[in-house]
Amino acid sequence: MNIIPLIIYAAELTLASIILFYVIEMLTIPANIKRVCQALIILIASLSVLGFLLGSQPPPASHVGPLFPNSPTNPSSIR
Repeated sequence: MNIIPLIIYAAELTLASIILFYVIEMLTIPANIKRVCQALIILIASLSVLGFLLGSQPPPASHVGPLFPNSPTNPSSIR
């Protein structure tokens, strides 16, 4: 198992979780709802790292971004 990708993945999730944790703290909702949302963020991050350790990562996206102009999958009607 490669430890460097695991550390990078955990660091990304930790940073995102910290940001979301404090964004929820700034919302004007009841305190008990805030705690439930914050607990869910921590749970999701923990389960994601555990899933990464067990090797069940989500599949990578096949193509992200706009299609190339005039490609066979995107024929241009304007010439």
